[in-house]
Amino acid sequence: MALSVAVTWRLDKMMRKTDPKKSFSERRRSPERMPASKMLIDPMLEPFICKYEPSDEFGKYNQMDTSPSTSNGDMSSGSSTTKLICDVCGDVAFGKHYGVNACNGCKGFFRRSVWSRRQYTCRFGGDCPVVKEHRNVCRSCRLKKCFEVGMNPDAVQNERDRNSKNGSAPDGSPQELTILPNGAIRRKRNRPISVDAFTQTEQTDDWSASTDNGLRNGSEHNPTPPEPSEMPSPDEYMRIPAYLLNVETQVFYNTPIEVDQSIAVTKEPISLPFDVVFRKPLLVCSRYPMRFVNDRVLTPPDLIDGWRRHFTYYSDWCHSMEEFRQLSEVDQVTIAKKRIILHGWFVHSYYSHKQGTEGICFANGAAHLSYGGDPSVTEFYKEIMPRYINYVLKPMRLFEMDDYEMVIIKSILFFSTDSGLSPAGKAVVSAAREKYLTALYNYERYAKSNQASQATVRVAKFMIMLSAITSLTHLMNEGVQMMSLFNVIAFDDLIQATHKNTPCPSPH
Repeated sequence: MALSVAVTWRLDKMMRKTDPKKSFSERRRSPERMPASKMLIDPMLEPFICKYEPSDEFGKYNQMDTSPSTSNGDMSSGSSTTKLICDVCGDVAFGKHYGVNACNGCKGFFRRSVWSRRQYTCRFGGDCPVVKEHRNVCRSCRLKKCFEVGMNPDAVQNERDRNSKNGSAPDGSPQELTILPNGAIRRKRNRPISVDAFTQTEQTDDWSASTDNGLRNGSEHNPTPPEPSEMPSPDEYMRIPAYLLNVETQVFYNTPIEVDQSIAVTKEPISLPFDVVFRKPLLVCSRYPMRFVNDRVLTPPDLIDGWRRHFTYYSDWCHSMEEFRQLSEVDQVTIAKKRIILHGWFVHSYYSHKQGTEGICFANGAAHLSYGGDPSVTEFYKEIMPRYINYVLKPMRLFEMDDYEMVIIKSILFFSTDSGLSPAGKAVVSAAREKYLTALYNYERYAKSNQASQATVRVAKFMIMLSAITSLTHLMNEGVQMMSLFNVIAFDDLIQATHKNTPCPSPH
């Protein structure tokens, strides 16, 4: 009974700090709730944003750091309604740390960086914005900002010297020391009681491992960050875009004069399996000159013929890509099946954008617009066309996407999944994805934008556009099956099987 009374008194005392006018029973019936945390990064963008600079913050707890301030700041947590702002990232600060107003996240980041004598490299030009929502994107620019606002590294060393005398953590809490098999010393401290942390978005680490060379977990020692003025030459950031555009040009205009030996010339349905015709695309369609223009209204035969011409073009493009040729034959067929419809949507969208058509143009000169058209084709695109216009075609025009961006993004789209591949194939695809993501950012940073933040936003918008293309693939797969089931459009076995085998993969 005494324990229950004590607990009730303690809770009432804590709640009175929030609203002293309410009784304990009233506050218990209607507890105050913290606002829902914001999702800082769209899941679709994680593969891009997180790949450059992975978060250095291991502890993500909704708690206030109870370590003592390194200066004589008199701000008490929870007792004052005035909120200080972190001089580094703009988050809520709980006093002065190492000479400036700093949040717990930047305080811990600066301390670890100084202790371990880390040197980071900025991959974005050296002028990344350091704000609360994206402060973990670039550690180099974050540490640079710490020094610019006046954080004192000597205060970190003095704090470390004091703590080493009594074997305690920087916040004064006792530590457990464990010697790992590799000789590293693992320090683990008990977590303090969790309390209200306002809008603080990250906390200090629960443990850190230090080795003889001062690097955590044997991580590599990064070179000294380059100066912001050290921009790469055009030969460096244009090498990959120029290579991809050359591949696109060769494939697009690969239209030799040859006898049409495809099954399409006989107007017969194609029932051969995908892996056979992918190796011999001329069985599906000849390489006639592609003209993405609005010369006539798209009819069901034009739709099928356009699909087949894209199949030949797609096969030629795949076999022209260096990384694709490194895959085994089984992996080649696996990834080609998964990406063909996405590739088709992106290519047709871009060339329709270049033509300025308010609809979708096919390589045979036929087009389906957002209004009018053949009744069967209109029914087929009924659910697809509004999303295509608003979320794919209009963004391409708004961003003024150019040929270099198109060929890089198409490569990213193709190598964005490695599901179903062998371990060797996954390694090749992963390296290609990393390569082309970096190439896209570098092109945006040095050819299209004046600032790193602008380049990052532009790349992020392109990634969002790709998610819209993924939804179009779902709708088109369903449309093909429904039109075939009710015999509205006579799609052959190859088209139906291809649209069954192209499920949209989860983003990586």
